[in-house]
Amino acid sequence: MDVSSKNICLFSIFLLFILSSVHGQDKCVKRNSCSCVFPNGTGIDLSPSAKNSVYTSKTTYEEKNKSLEIVVSTYYYHPCFDVLLTVNQSSPMNGTSCNKPLSLCRHATTWNGTIKDQLTKYGDIFEFLGSSNDTTDGAYGVEFSNDGRSIKYFNKPSFSIVDLICAETDDQFYVKDPSEPNQIELAFFSRNACLRQIESSRSVGSTLLIIFFSFVIFYLVLGVCTKKFLMGATGIEVIPNLMFWTELPNLVKDGWAFALNGFKLPARGPGPAASPDPNSYDSI
Repeated sequence: MDVSSKNICLFSIFLLFILSSVHGQDKCVKRNSCSCVFPNGTGIDLSPSAKNSVYTSKTTYEEKNKSLEIVVSTYYYHPCFDVLLTVNQSSPMNGTSCNKPLSLCRHATTWNGTIKDQLTKYGDIFEFLGSSNDTTDGAYGVEFSNDGRSIKYFNKPSFSIVDLICAETDDQFYVKDPSEPNQIELAFFSRNACLRQIESSRSVGSTLLIIFFSFVIFYLVLGVCTKKFLMGATGIEVIPNLMFWTELPNLVKDGWAFALNGFKLPARGPGPAASPDPNSYDSI
């Protein structure tokens, strides 16, 4: 037995198995920073939620150092495309990392409570967390989860996750878990986060063709391996049902001739009568 041929055969079967598994998985494929689509044409599209104003989360409070330090955080979010965040709708935040167009930003104010019953403000920053524009180096950009239920905003080496919650309410933005600063998890509640038809689904004909050719490839690979390693066939004989495929063109030709003749047997020529060939139309 040829070991290399056996390895190729086993690899082909394994590859077919992997391809069939991948094909069977439904994955929401990213179309742009605003939407993703499943193979059946359904998907998520947040474009109706992309307005001029940004969404602001409720303020969160995080105690550190046994309540001697309190961090007050507010998050800003704009889906689909980057916008320039402003303070009190008046001016850009010059001198901070959020002074450029963005999709995610965090405003954190730190208060020191070392003095009893008194808090002293000693830190106030605006921190850039993510952009909807993909960069070639992968530092910024968005990525939809396979189920389309969340968006990951990259800001390497960290990233932020915005969970998309289907809700028949006005768009709302919340903080789910602020405890891990390098992996912020947020939530966006919107009717636009609900699954809906976005593209035309694949036609029945296309689906049948894909299934048909998948079975043909599987049939050929399995048949070749069976005839070669179980039956010892070599050369062209490894093709499964070789006799049938060899005779197929003639069978098709005879079938067309029979159909064009009105589904009647061809007229007999002059000559002595003979017993019909058991494989001819006369024997039917």
